[in-house]
Amino acid sequence: MFKFHVIGNPINHSSSPMLFKYIFKQLDIDGSYTKKCIKLDSNLKSEIDFFQKKSATGINITMPFKSKLISYADILDDDSIQTGNVNCFHFKNKKIYGYNNDVYGFSKMLNHNTINLAGSNNIIIGSGSSASSIILSLLKQNVNNIFILSRNRKSTNQIMNNFKNNKIKKLPNDKKIENCNLINCTPITLLKNQNFDIINKIPKIEFKNIIDINYKIENNILDFSCENKINGRAMFIFQALKSLDIWFESNISNKLDYNQLDKLIC
Repeated sequence: MFKFHVIGNPINHSSSPMLFKYIFKQLDIDGSYTKKCIKLDSNLKSEIDFFQKKSATGINITMPFKSKLISYADILDDDSIQTGNVNCFHFKNKKIYGYNNDVYGFSKMLNHNTINLAGSNNIIIGSGSSASSIILSLLKQNVNNIFILSRNRKSTNQIMNNFKNNKIKKLPNDKKIENCNLINCTPITLLKNQNFDIINKIPKIEFKNIIDINYKIENNILDFSCENKINGRAMFIFQALKSLDIWFESNISNKLDYNQLDKLIC
């Protein structure tokens, strides 16, 4: 049996086990996929060693461990190196291969929704691992500017220093931004009945697209005027399919019907 896991904290909200259970059934794969909540003060090396000793084929990694676990990979893909975080490990030949599939998932989500961001301005809410991945995807699409809106000055500066790209800037206070998209890379829309001061700093403009990378939305806090609004369901599915292809070292995901996966997550 192939063994897979997803780790994070919190992790109860994850739909990954349900998604992969369906995928394994469709592809007639003898596999299991479970979720495990990792304590924030855990010995991460011991956790990874545990999965290897249990003959796991791979794991997915979610917040807040994407940047913390990158140092345990023996080999990294280019997107992991550029962003400084991983969301997929493949255990093979006693080595750990680390991948960032969020960059791929976000780009595929845009293509799926026929959204072209070339030449656009973009406000990114957040400055964590997810924000770093989305920023790399935006740079690959040749956007005009990327404005970071975050209360964490340290992580904001880390992103700017990491990429060293003059397209990445802190959001100015009094500037009218045209042809602008709003992209949420934080968990603020996963929480019910919460007030977030950072929302008040978002300019009151007509956005082209409002994109929330979360796929389970619990509030309407991003209720701004826009032409188009999408959530991160497609991104979630595409990054999962990328993990599947990595673990089985083939384009096995081509055998799946995306629309059926989408209905499953709805």
